[in-house]
Amino acid sequence: MSKFSGLILVKVDEFTRTRIVKGLSQRELAQQVDYSVAYVSQLERGMRHPSPQAARQFCVALGAKFDDLFCLCNVHKSEQTNVKEMDGNA
Repeated sequence: MSKFSGLILVKVDEFTRTRIVKGLSQRELAQQVDYSVAYVSQLERGMRHPSPQAARQFCVALGAKFDDLFCLCNVHKSEQTNVKEMDGNA
């Protein structure tokens, strides 16, 4: 089984533009996704990296695709070995 890790970066200009075009204030968006206004503000200033769950919630609330609002940085794929495979009982 493989696992991916890395940071989700906000495309600050697109994120903010999408929110404004949608007619939402930072407060209204924060209420829709159940995060604080401070968190939304920090995302829009590029000071925070959302979790995958938060990124998904923002995409749904803003009616946008992940690639429109976010990008992945420093993505690494690690191989995880199943315990049964290590024992030879696979």
